[in-house]
Amino acid sequence: MKKALYVLLLAILCVSLFVSCESDVKKGPFRVGTERYESLPDAVKAASDGDTIYLEADASTKGCIISKDITLDLKKHTLTLADSKSGIIIFRNKTLIMVGSGNIVAGAGFTARHLIHALGTVKLLNTNVYAQGYETGALSASSGSIVIFESSHILADEGQQAIYLSGDSYCYINTFGMIEGTVKTEGGSVVDFRNADLSTEKLEFDCSSSSYNPVKAIRVSTALYDIYQTSFDAVGEAERLNYDHEAGIVFYDKGNNDDGWRYLMAANNDMHIRADNEPSVNPNDPGYAEGSNGFNFGKPGKFYGTDTIIGVGPQNTALLTADPSDKCGAWFCDRLTLTTNKGTYDDWFLPSIGELQLMYQNLRTNYIGALDAEFYSSSTEYDYDYEELKNACTLYFNSPYRGQLHVVDRVNCYCPVRPVRRFSDSV
Repeated sequence: MKKALYVLLLAILCVSLFVSCESDVKKGPFRVGTERYESLPDAVKAASDGDTIYLEADASTKGCIISKDITLDLKKHTLTLADSKSGIIIFRNKTLIMVGSGNIVAGAGFTARHLIHALGTVKLLNTNVYAQGYETGALSASSGSIVIFESSHILADEGQQAIYLSGDSYCYINTFGMIEGTVKTEGGSVVDFRNADLSTEKLEFDCSSSSYNPVKAIRVSTALYDIYQTSFDAVGEAERLNYDHEAGIVFYDKGNNDDGWRYLMAANNDMHIRADNEPSVNPNDPGYAEGSNGFNFGKPGKFYGTDTIIGVGPQNTALLTADPSDKCGAWFCDRLTLTTNKGTYDDWFLPSIGELQLMYQNLRTNYIGALDAEFYSSSTEYDYDYEELKNACTLYFNSPYRGQLHVVDRVNCYCPVRPVRRFSDSV
């Protein structure tokens, strides 16, 4: 009798566990922490600033306003926006980061003008936004910013807007994916193309704007400028910068040509010493991958007189390279020559700590530029202890201390280096 009772209790327990697990699954595909939710609006409501919402399966949901700093990890799934008069709207001063190599698509009943609209900031990392088939656009911004990088695809039907910028908005594009549809800019907006490896067969530009409120700037790589030169030239009063994207990435615009320069460009890759002991930032060079990628700062006990501010990288580099026997990181930057299809560049230098901070803020925080080292060296000495003069300034890029100053032994610590150049013209 007791044995039968135990068997019955065990069966009841198994059924209970099954029902419990099944109940958990039915709670929905959106997960915040350990809790699941049926819709994106419900998950956003439950999330706190800085939380990640995980999409555990393909799902259909209505749009919503996101008024928190949220990361949406699609986990290679597809999120369909359906039965909604509005898309995903990012509120002012808030950021939505979308990762996970998934898709955002339009579905039945979706009638909004765009799938995603930024009043704040939206960052797309390996995220596809597909707006085909429903007479709607993909991305828009009226007072916020859109950042598109890695292998993101932004696709809209012919005649529809893949990207629409108005008001005081900004769009930064550095993707190896495709953009199909119209990129429309107006009303003081800025569009900044950092990569020419886009699908140009179904891409068109509409840079129209009123004479009272013109587009602020169009910045494109040389290759893309060559294809759409007529469209970009029609912008009128807006600044037009076409540059050699094979040479590097522009990460700072000081807004004028004072002192003979306006833009700071970082090389696309870290500097290595090839097998022939020559510096290179080209991974296709023989011996690049096997070569050394760590450099010391300079000699101990010597006061070089370097500075910290933006714009002094070349002067710092000149001070550090005055002694040719000291083959430090600045010395190799000064020797670096990079040849592309558009020209040869031999004006590289080691950035000051102020310039390195700009590189971190404008590139690393946006996951741009393959700045993967834990920290990078600057050309600024650390002379807090003037008597010893043995340290140098570096900056954390990838660690719990990212963005913070890191002081190292200038001789015995071999640091990664990202060379920088400055220019004022269109190259």
